[in-house]
Amino acid sequence: MIKKLWIVLAATMAWTGAAAQTACYDVIPLPNEVVKLSAKPFVLDAGTSINASGDELVRNAEFLARYIKESTGIDVAVNGSGKPVKLRTTLHNDNDEAYSISVCADSVVIDGASPAGLFRGIQTLRKSLPVAKAKAVELPAVRILDMPRFGYRGAHFDVSRHFFSVDEVKTFIDMLALHNLNTFHWHLTDDQGWRIEIKKYPRLTTIGSMRKETVIGRNSGKYDGKPHGGFYTQEEAKEIVRYAAERYINVIPEVDLPGHMVAALAAYPHLGCTGGPYEVWTQWGVSPEVLCAGNDSTMLFISDVLNEIMDIFPSKYIHIGGDECPKSRWHECPKCQARIKAEGITAKGKFSADDRLQGYVTHYAYNVVKKRGRVMIGWDEILESDIPSDAIVTSWRGDAGAIEGAERGNRVILSPNTHLYFDYYQAKDVQNEPLAIGGYIPVEKVYEFEPIPKQLTGEKAKLVCGAQANLWTEYITDFKQVQYMELPRIAALAETVWTKPELKNFASFRKRIPALLSIYDNRGYNYARHLADVSAKYTTLPEQKAMRLDLETLPGRTIHYTLDGSEPTLQSPIFHDSFLVNADAIIKAATFDADGTKGRTYCDTIEVNPATFSKITLNNAPWHSYTYAGGPTLVDGIRGNGSYRSGRWLGFYQKDCDVTIDLGKAMPLSEVAFNCCIFQSDCVVDAGGVVLKLSTDGKKFKTVVDETYPEVNKELKYGVVTHKLPFKKQKVRYINLVVKTVKELPQWHNLPGWGGFVFIDEISVK
Repeated sequence: MIKKLWIVLAATMAWTGAAAQTACYDVIPLPNEVVKLSAKPFVLDAGTSINASGDELVRNAEFLARYIKESTGIDVAVNGSGKPVKLRTTLHNDNDEAYSISVCADSVVIDGASPAGLFRGIQTLRKSLPVAKAKAVELPAVRILDMPRFGYRGAHFDVSRHFFSVDEVKTFIDMLALHNLNTFHWHLTDDQGWRIEIKKYPRLTTIGSMRKETVIGRNSGKYDGKPHGGFYTQEEAKEIVRYAAERYINVIPEVDLPGHMVAALAAYPHLGCTGGPYEVWTQWGVSPEVLCAGNDSTMLFISDVLNEIMDIFPSKYIHIGGDECPKSRWHECPKCQARIKAEGITAKGKFSADDRLQGYVTHYAYNVVKKRGRVMIGWDEILESDIPSDAIVTSWRGDAGAIEGAERGNRVILSPNTHLYFDYYQAKDVQNEPLAIGGYIPVEKVYEFEPIPKQLTGEKAKLVCGAQANLWTEYITDFKQVQYMELPRIAALAETVWTKPELKNFASFRKRIPALLSIYDNRGYNYARHLADVSAKYTTLPEQKAMRLDLETLPGRTIHYTLDGSEPTLQSPIFHDSFLVNADAIIKAATFDADGTKGRTYCDTIEVNPATFSKITLNNAPWHSYTYAGGPTLVDGIRGNGSYRSGRWLGFYQKDCDVTIDLGKAMPLSEVAFNCCIFQSDCVVDAGGVVLKLSTDGKKFKTVVDETYPEVNKELKYGVVTHKLPFKKQKVRYINLVVKTVKELPQWHNLPGWGGFVFIDEISVK
């Protein structure tokens, strides 16, 4: 039986007469079994010795001694003669990252199923220590038995869009170690910069590593005029691999191909379909310039580069990218068309022969990697061809790639942009955030993520290796911002991939995270503090034609709020319990510390019309990655902003948005309106048309609007569009609204022929 252990963080030690600290084992990620023992505590002080034998375990002992010194100021010996903290690797467990911690008055024993397991146990003990200078720390008697849920627990770091130093990469690895992550996915090449030395192709770094300038903001058309570049020598890369290995973190290199290769084409233009000239890309997005799949020298280049990569990186896994590869150049290229003919490549399903040419390149790269005894990983686009069963799929476009990959028998890694893209905003108040690519993924959304899609059960579920967070750095220009985007969201990921799902609880996570934040502070990490601010939860109550509002923050902080748009002060009402809102309101709320220090103000506007808080039925389900709070999202009175991933929009793909609203009673109406969010580069476009039907009894509906909208507007790239549907004034109780999705994107789009997503929010009437 698992017993939760709640321990007061400070106590008085009679044996010294001085204030002392007490450890708390409620760490992140939460250990899977913590049993309190009825015995005296172990006192950790300057008389303590960390004992270990063998070079590897002694290195781990030195890590632990350093962590203790950092947190408490206590110097402990390694292999001295004092009260022992014993490090062992004798634990019998099939999971090599399993560990146990046994604490009694006379000793502490950390035992791992392997040195990696021992290191994870060291991290748990490290995080249990108070961050405060002390002469001694009491470790309550306890037995901890713990192991990770998933064997793959990772973080991806793009150093191509912006370059980061060796020391900064090492700090990134330290952050992973603190959170029990074991995989560093290193994105080393892209259109905007080639970052790894390849001796056979020196121009990749002499030319491909430097761009002449960088676009300002989101492809504004304006540039900063400042050269940007950098690369890692092979020796520097090997040093980073060694550094990570000492912390039991595997470095998986990624060379992204055959798209995202403009930096390589700038260095070696003969590898492209047109022969150039090319220059290292100075803007963001997806370039049409890709490796020429019909050119034999391209295949040699891929082989040479991957072989040098495998000489540098001992990882069993090699990532070949494969994402976002436009086919327009291949369609026009005689060499590529000749390759298609020679290889007998034909269209299949929704994929043209040009699309499936990428499978030829993927298989070539696969064979290069396989020949060296390694395993190929690729983004979920590699599923657009028949891939070998031992290739691994990284599913980034939601979880669809993971589901399809597992159904085919491939192992899969989850990194969906719905939950684990850490380059997305952490707050809706984007004006007070550093510039990001868009989207909205707060800590709680990361925490709610379940790595095994519900569609996968039994043996298929076992094909899920784990999950990773992705950090793309188009808008992340320095390492302080890297830390800000990662922390503390990475803590939520850590608990998701480590702890048993039945033990996960976000309220508990919120209570435990202050101790982890104190470690961030102690190490000088720059982290986002949104958890210490106000978060809100809304629940629509159609029977009461109202919405219940709940406000939350970290323990020890008081929330004051207003409903009239005025700024909260200490004189404003204190939030104690949920309350109902049934009229227009501008909700503002802020936290206050005991000394009156005010946190960031939370703000939301509720605009009520006769449809607000009504009963709503979704006759077609939204796309599985964009369901959010379901139908009530469309009538909650809160309008979505320009980010379709904010949780305020429902996304529909191929299936139309078909909803029925019951206003509760018949009333005279003359207009229905709804909003669409546009983000064209992500295939998020305006509606393709609309059908509006009205009824007084819910049985007989009369069509009052039936419109087909013009083809997707090329100039309408981003923003929110309101569609107003006026009709002759009449009594209405039931509204059936069908918003049509765009089934095929036009030829000028970067993904012509694909379907478009339509994102719908606030449906209003008057």
